[in-house]
Amino acid sequence: MYRGPILVPLILIVFGFLLLGSNLGYFAFDFWQFVKTWWPLILIIMGVDVLLGSVRARSVKPRTLALDLGTVSQADVSINFGAGDLTIGKAAPGKIVDGTFEGEVRYDAQPDGRVWLKLEPLNWWGWSPSGYRWNVGVTDAVPLKLTLDGGAANANVDLTDLKVTDLRVKTGASSTTIRLPRAAGMTTVRINAGAASVKLFVPEGVAARVHSSMALGSNDINQQRFPLSGSDYVSPDYATAPNKIDIQFEGGVGSLAVV
Repeated sequence: MYRGPILVPLILIVFGFLLLGSNLGYFAFDFWQFVKTWWPLILIIMGVDVLLGSVRARSVKPRTLALDLGTVSQADVSINFGAGDLTIGKAAPGKIVDGTFEGEVRYDAQPDGRVWLKLEPLNWWGWSPSGYRWNVGVTDAVPLKLTLDGGAANANVDLTDLKVTDLRVKTGASSTTIRLPRAAGMTTVRINAGAASVKLFVPEGVAARVHSSMALGSNDINQQRFPLSGSDYVSPDYATAPNKIDIQFEGGVGSLAVV
């Protein structure tokens, strides 16, 4: 099992001993002269480590994970994912979370329905040349709070049949597509995006209110379904609809589409 980066800590330990010995007067060590003379060797060592890490990442088989739902009445699932492809859908019956995971997946599951998943890269620089791939299933049996924290990821999230009442998304330079719930009652969506392209699909028959705050980005809202009302885009039947979604989006230089 991968336990974390090795090369960088070793380099720090070696330099620490050399600097400590120099400060204590055991021997002379000029750090900057060392770097000036040997920096090409340092690059070679780092390059070899990157190459070996890439080979290892490709040779490691995806891990399968399946966590039982138990008797909980609600679920709170947090997914921390870096670079690669992330797919989220419905878990198998009786499971709170399941799926296949490339890279080392760290997780914590509590008896009260809280589950935390985090991608642990297989190398010290934190990414794979082809990107990591996660295919995650989440329970559709109980109300769900779902938190997604991603970096440079391509995310395809299908929540159509899930009972998501609270969705939190934080993403960087990514492309994210989310199909929102069709029968979850009231769903709150909060998205914070950097240089991201985000597309939200609101199921037919579900009302929505959309508030978007962009720095330099663009909005593409279906105003036939969600006409502009003041500073928000709101379904005409939002107040009385049995299933509705409140969307608040904060973005940098990306784009938001709601259809």
